[in-house]
Amino acid sequence: MSPAGPTKPERDPGDPGFWRRPLSNRVVWTIIAIAAVVVVAGVLVSLALGVRLF
Repeated sequence: MSPAGPTKPERDPGDPGFWRRPLSNRVVWTIIAIAAVVVVAGVLVSLALGVRLF
């Protein structure tokens, strides 16, 4: 146990961690598509409610 702080759970030294794992191309495009749909839906709802965006 290190006195410098709380101990992290043991991890495989070869495991780069969740955020450093490369995502597959399909996952990246799926995330982009979902984000685009959310943005478009937000704009449409705003316009339907009469909000002036620009």
